Amino acid sequence: MKHSLKLLAAGLLLAPTAQAQTKLSIPPLSPTTRIHQNFSTSYIDLTYSRPSLRGRTAFGSLIPYGTVWRMGANTITKVRFGEEVKINGQPVPAGAYALLAIPDAKEWTFVLNRDTAQWGSYDYKQALDVLRVKAKPTKLAAPVETMSLTVENLRPASADLVVSWDRTQVVLPVIADPDRIVMGQIAQAMQGAKKPYVQAAQYYYNAGKDLTPAIGWLDEYIKATPTEYYGYYWKAKLLQKQGKNQEAIAAATKSLELVKADKNEVSKAEYTRLNQEVLAAAGAKK
Repeated sequence: MKHSLKLLAAGLLLAPTAQAQTKLSIPPLSPTTRIHQNFSTSYIDLTYSRPSLRGRTAFGSLIPYGTVWRMGANTITKVRFGEEVKINGQPVPAGAYALLAIPDAKEWTFVLNRDTAQWGSYDYKQALDVLRVKAKPTKLAAPVETMSLTVENLRPASADLVVSWDRTQVVLPVIADPDRIVMGQIAQAMQGAKKPYVQAAQYYYNAGKDLTPAIGWLDEYIKATPTEYYGYYWKAKLLQKQGKNQEAIAAATKSLELVKADKNEVSKAEYTRLNQEVLAAAGAKK
């Protein structure tokens, strides 16, 4: 009897091993997506799982109106801002947040919440909300089968978080202030040993700022690197933008002289063309 009991016990111990099964690699119903989008002076990161309709109706059915939704499937959707931004005029510090929504037929509520570790929205606590903003949904002409959350309409200081699923699309505008950050960087860098003369001058040119200090920085760069054509080219561009055409022609002509020594035929041809464009814009005689 004892021998039989021992055999039974041994069989029970071996059962899990005997019943172990090979793990299959099966396509997930709601695959996880990670997006890293350069934005302003930093980035926006998104991590979420993408559910599909599979013959269902998304909003008002699968996702009931008026309830907190995880903005995807599985674990909570997460958004991380690399710098402070504003959403609907409200400041949002840099950092990671849970991104949720409360859909409704005529108006959605977007929510940023501090609890990024929650699974779904089952343990959602409104007390941990950082932000709540409203947005109007629009109806799409054709249904979107798989839910999409993307960063669209990128500008230096703005972008849109766009949610699209079924026949519904909702846009959440995000605003940054890169100029404040870049100007602070320039002011600090110009106190150091390695001054970013050219990059700072390029920023002033592209941002439409007063070009007088920028031309002074290029003069300092040219003084340190008198045989390089790059500084002369950018000085010519800035002078031409200021309407100082004769000075621009002189700088572009000097750049063209120096570019002849470039052994890289690709960059040589490129900066020959670019300088010729500046000369033409400044009204130089051919």
